[in-house]
Amino acid sequence: MEKDPRKVYEPEEDYSRDFQLALAITLILFIGIFKFAKGIEVKPYHPKKEVPTLVEEVPQELEQIKEPPPPPKPKLPVEIKESEEESEVEQEEVPLAPTTEFNELEAPPPPKVEETYEFYAVEIKPSVIRKVEPQYPDIARKAGIEGRVFVKVLVDTLGNVETVQVLKSSNPIFEKPAIEAAKKWKFKPGYQRDRPVKVWVAIPFIFKLSQ
Repeated sequence: MEKDPRKVYEPEEDYSRDFQLALAITLILFIGIFKFAKGIEVKPYHPKKEVPTLVEEVPQELEQIKEPPPPPKPKLPVEIKESEEESEVEQEEVPLAPTTEFNELEAPPPPKVEETYEFYAVEIKPSVIRKVEPQYPDIARKAGIEGRVFVKVLVDTLGNVETVQVLKSSNPIFEKPAIEAAKKWKFKPGYQRDRPVKVWVAIPFIFKLSQ
């Protein structure tokens, strides 16, 4: 004897029936809650015991205490009449110190400016007393680099090098040792009209590796 096949639940087929059933149940619940909540009375909260408020009376001694009076107002300064002796002293003429008269048109003399000459423009040219050779840079020596640097030095009236300027350089690596060496040079100062003057002198430095 064949058994009846079991009925399988199909959500898509039973969707409308389930939706109507759920909607009816929800509506019944809301109606019941509304009727039940309407009969509930909410009473205000009252404490079980009332806390008494204590009021202390102010003693009469404190009531009789008076506030201190305000401080007195400051008095305005009163003008004091000068005595006859003081007025006589003021009336006496005080001798003034003599003033120095300045003529505004006379301006102070301008400061003396030392003239600077080129090497070829002086009567007696500076002569070298001490030479200092520049130090060969280690990097250039290892790389086998040679070069030349021409500097211009300003020899002051004592024969010292005051300023150094680079005129021409084949490689910037040789400029710093050339400047440091030029500052250590010593000259016999140049002369113009029997007085020492500042003179610009050119110095060539040749950096060559020894073979």
